[in-house]
Amino acid sequence: MSRRAAGRDGSSARDDSVARLFDGYAASYRDTVQRAISASGESVEYFAALKLEHVKREMQNIDISRILDFGCGTGTTALRMAQHFPHAHVTGVDPSLESIGIAKQAAGKGQSAEFVWNQGDELPFPPGSFDLTFTACVFHHIDRDEHARWAGELFRTLRPGGSLMLFEHNPFNPLTRKVVRDCPFDAGVQLLYPRYTRRLLADAGFRIAAHRFYFFFPRALRWLRGLERGLTSVPLGGQYYVRAIRPE
Repeated sequence: MSRRAAGRDGSSARDDSVARLFDGYAASYRDTVQRAISASGESVEYFAALKLEHVKREMQNIDISRILDFGCGTGTTALRMAQHFPHAHVTGVDPSLESIGIAKQAAGKGQSAEFVWNQGDELPFPPGSFDLTFTACVFHHIDRDEHARWAGELFRTLRPGGSLMLFEHNPFNPLTRKVVRDCPFDAGVQLLYPRYTRRLLADAGFRIAAHRFYFFFPRALRWLRGLERGLTSVPLGGQYYVRAIRPE
């Protein structure tokens, strides 16, 4: 989920205020997002499942044992990820303490997932810790001048040959722009254009393996969704993802 990571060079106070903002929305996060996406006709859970479908399709036949959810929020997607990849250990990290608390409660016992609160200016993991890193609609909450550093952190903590799956809102889509306008904690954010995202990751050292648009039709037109497989290169989907690989 959308989270801003803490920064250095005088930015920590600004980032702390954003963490506090999400602390305030932690208990009502799901309902707040649901109201914002109501025009789509779908639920928060639908979009989480849809992202994981794309992850599974991109990761098929690849051995994955360690997964990072960067900006995990209240843990909804991380816990689903643990179910989709039952042989993998999932780690969620987020700067919102309240969100991490809710995620830990939701995880309970017996879950192959852990949640880590992080307010530092780097990820609290050694190099090469993960086979797969997932991040969804997080970077538009990170200041532009900190994008390169956090992309570098995702590169550092991914093993050589590992994959990053980065999802973002598509600023070319008018329904997406409405969703962002209607979401109170998205006020003032600057969405990432796909070309910018690909360049950001390439500059961090990643090799771009795939770039696809998805969610072209709201629920009212769901009978057309069978066409979406052929539209992934058309820049009109509500969201997009980039799969990037850390070279061997």
